[in-house]
Amino acid sequence: MNMNNSEEDTIHPCPIEDDYKYLVYTVVYIIVFLSGLLFNGAAVYVFCKVRKKKGLSTICLLNLAVADLLFIVFLPLRISYYQKNGTWIFGDFLCRVSTFSFYFSMYSSIFFLACLNIFRYMSVVRPEKIKVKTAIILCAGIWVFTGLSTIPFLLSGTNVRENITRCFEPVEMSTWKRIMYMNYYALVVGFILPFLAIVVCNGLLIRHIMAMPMEKKTIRKHVTMIVLIFLVCCVCFLPYHIQRTVHLHYLIHHPDICTLHDVLQKTLVTMLCLAVLNTCMDPLLYAFIGHGYKTWLLSLCMCKKALHGKTLSTDSSYMNGAKAEEIPMNENGQRSSNELNNVPDIC
Repeated sequence: MNMNNSEEDTIHPCPIEDDYKYLVYTVVYIIVFLSGLLFNGAAVYVFCKVRKKKGLSTICLLNLAVADLLFIVFLPLRISYYQKNGTWIFGDFLCRVSTFSFYFSMYSSIFFLACLNIFRYMSVVRPEKIKVKTAIILCAGIWVFTGLSTIPFLLSGTNVRENITRCFEPVEMSTWKRIMYMNYYALVVGFILPFLAIVVCNGLLIRHIMAMPMEKKTIRKHVTMIVLIFLVCCVCFLPYHIQRTVHLHYLIHHPDICTLHDVLQKTLVTMLCLAVLNTCMDPLLYAFIGHGYKTWLLSLCMCKKALHGKTLSTDSSYMNGAKAEEIPMNENGQRSSNELNNVPDIC
């Protein structure tokens, strides 16, 4: 009797009925791939080639864009998988790498958002305490720490179900249990701690803004950044982590409640789609904080003649003020007009 129960426990007892997700993921991932590749690729180009003088915000945003691209470059594999109704044709190794890239990218993005908040707060309150070299070292540390922390996701490879090779769809209870413990670590270290850092830094920044006399333009810029970062966290990451934790809890501790499992599986599809949309929402941060990126967007939409008219001059004024605000006060900011106006001509 115990042997039979042990054998039955190796596979989740509830039937898997989730064919609806293939069309949903295919459509959402295609949109994310096209928009994410364009705008995040442009961000890397602008921040590396156009933005010669790199301040704290630019360094964080550059790393954030690279983190998004790491997920996007493997997204065609997922699109092909779901377009083929859950048939994986790329081998076990690429299945593991694709799974790893999703979590590596997501948690790197969360940490870089937290760093962006910390740097912005310190540049306003204690600008002499943060140097560009420190920011570079901290970002490098984030890459190493996140990479080591997400290595266990390489353990999830392909499996065969109904004579079809699957990926991203474990079926054995032992695998789900390992994923549950990994989720607890990722939830606390990868989301709750950086999210608390974001909340605390933004709260202190708001208090500082209210206590100190500042121009309306500067206040508007800080408030916009706060709202956008909270929007990314609360729309993309918070619902996904809550739902994933609840889903895994009931999957392991209450595996026989199939109706509840079916509901949680359907909501997981929605939450996962919101999570990957962060690669499309991050460009909003680039536009409002990333210096030079807004001008690139304008140049993408307008012809060269219009760009050299009123619109360009207006945006150049915006860039001048933004650049002056970004560079820490303890840096010797000799900024030339060539640097401020070095915008790629794509018309």
